[in-house]
Amino acid sequence: MNELKDKYGFHELDIEDCMSEHERPKIDEYDDYLFLVLHIPYYQKGSKRILNAEIHMFIGDGYLITLHDGNLQVLNTFWDEIMGSEDAKDKYMSQGAGLFLYELINAFFESSFPLIDNINRKIKKLEGNIFEEEDEEKTLRVILELKRGIISMRRILLPQRTVVASLEHKSKKFIAENLDVYFDDVQDAIEQQWSMLETAKEVIGALQELHESWIQNKTNRIIRILTVFSVTMLPLTVITGIFGMNVDLPYSHDPWAFIGISAILFLILIGALAYFGWRKWL
Repeated sequence: MNELKDKYGFHELDIEDCMSEHERPKIDEYDDYLFLVLHIPYYQKGSKRILNAEIHMFIGDGYLITLHDGNLQVLNTFWDEIMGSEDAKDKYMSQGAGLFLYELINAFFESSFPLIDNINRKIKKLEGNIFEEEDEEKTLRVILELKRGIISMRRILLPQRTVVASLEHKSKKFIAENLDVYFDDVQDAIEQQWSMLETAKEVIGALQELHESWIQNKTNRIIRILTVFSVTMLPLTVITGIFGMNVDLPYSHDPWAFIGISAILFLILIGALAYFGWRKWL
């Protein structure tokens, strides 16, 4: 970092920003260069989460310097393409640092579309299986994971909209006027992604409400059945409790008392179930 500072005359505050662990997305303009901080979403396979990779860029007359932690596979692919082909090197690097910056940023945000497409595919799959999946906890976990992914994408993309939009109005020494339309294209891609995430947010919210209503309905049915059986058993419990007292009761010594009481209990049970069935409470 000190070598870069001495060679290109970068401001010490920018060097400090590059050394910090987390820096907000921004763009700073100086006489000799522009300093950009961008956050790019990427998929972490191990944890199945969408995280943000922070990249710092210095763009000046004839150079573009990137500093990052190595999590951006897009950048590595970009670098391998340039170093492995003279045609690619000429395509990306022969028309100035401004166009190269556009190609790089465009590649970054184009890589976000597969992440959003993956979220939408999972949402469509969830829509088809939400009433068929018996494991409510598994369905809820899928819903919450999708909501977490949408929230992460929105949190990452929100500040990038302002930063990329401001590139169109920065110093024309490093970004030529004819590149405005190119950065506007990147801005359109970010806005399209934002719109897709807004739709996904609404859909997953509706699916969560639907899932909660479905669980509540199933719970109500279970409680209703249990309540019916509780009410049905209540008179039976009262009668058996009375005749189970250790006192002399009518017919307590009658050899037919047990059969008679059992018949009464059976008739009460059948009558209660028939009544609940007639009322369609079963």
